[in-house]
Amino acid sequence: MYKADLYKEENISQKPAIEVLKNLGYIYLPPEEAEKIRGNLYNVLLTDILKEKLIELNEYQYKGKTYKFSEKNIEQAIKDLDQPLTDGLVRTNEKIYDTLMFGRSYEERLPDGSRKSFSLRYIDWDKPENNVFHVVEEFSVEREDGEGNIRPDIVLFVNGIPLGVIECKRSSIDIRQGIQQMLRNQRKDYAPHLFKYSQIVMATNKNESQYATCDTPRKFWSVWKEEYEDWLQDNLSKTVLDRLPTNQDKNIISLFHPQRLLEITKYFVLFDKNVKKIARYQQFFAVKEIAKAVEERDENGNRKSGVIWHTQGSGKSLTMVMFSRYVLSELNDYNPKVIVVTD
Repeated sequence: MYKADLYKEENISQKPAIEVLKNLGYIYLPPEEAEKIRGNLYNVLLTDILKEKLIELNEYQYKGKTYKFSEKNIEQAIKDLDQPLTDGLVRTNEKIYDTLMFGRSYEERLPDGSRKSFSLRYIDWDKPENNVFHVVEEFSVEREDGEGNIRPDIVLFVNGIPLGVIECKRSSIDIRQGIQQMLRNQRKDYAPHLFKYSQIVMATNKNESQYATCDTPRKFWSVWKEEYEDWLQDNLSKTVLDRLPTNQDKNIISLFHPQRLLEITKYFVLFDKNVKKIARYQQFFAVKEIAKAVEERDENGNRKSGVIWHTQGSGKSLTMVMFSRYVLSELNDYNPKVIVVTD
């Protein structure tokens, strides 16, 4: 390798990022193989993989027997996920998000000749290990205006659906350049049809990283600080081999570990009018710690009153919404109720 090559973005940021992702459990898919699966550069779904997972994850019960969905309904489920951008990027992203979260119902013809609708899911949110995770580098996407292609450095797929996008830069380049590139690529004349699926986007170099979600303005991109240090160190020891860990390594683990990616997507992104928002790290860990506190009782069976205090402008309203979503699902066995009191 020539000395100059050592300083290329792909060698100091992109390849180490892929190394970490592969060690986290992502399957590496070469760009040319991904293009074959896609069929054309405009299609951003890994259609064959998505179809395979839809068949694998879904079945329905009728009169004590288990059946698979028809080929017709599997094909329709793929078409229904590919929402048109007629309502703009964020609204379309919201429609797709709802489809991913709640699935869709499809009518099946039953053995006795009757018809009944059953729910089909795209992702197993409860058991991450039942999903398949892929990483593709140099992912070429045909622009909406037909004027060439964009080529994000790294795209991350869950069951063939592109939920994450990463731009990698040399440490000598201001990370804001990567953010601007990401924002440009989301514009309507570039490739919003890729980002209509995205949940977490990141601009990174080995020394710093910032993350956001779909259509997040530059000023709201955030820095992540991992508070579960033991969890992070355990994953670093498994994923970063034969070199010192970088800030990029830590942030990729924190945000794109398969379990964490699904958890953030499920509980920690939300839509507020025509704005999509993602939790800052303080909100994420606050919700996790509140959930622990809710379950903790003293020897008399009592809980502490009051679990978190906020300062003005700290995002407490969003934290409340995220906590409500989390506790109503994760602590469902306790039959939780959420009461909102305002002054």
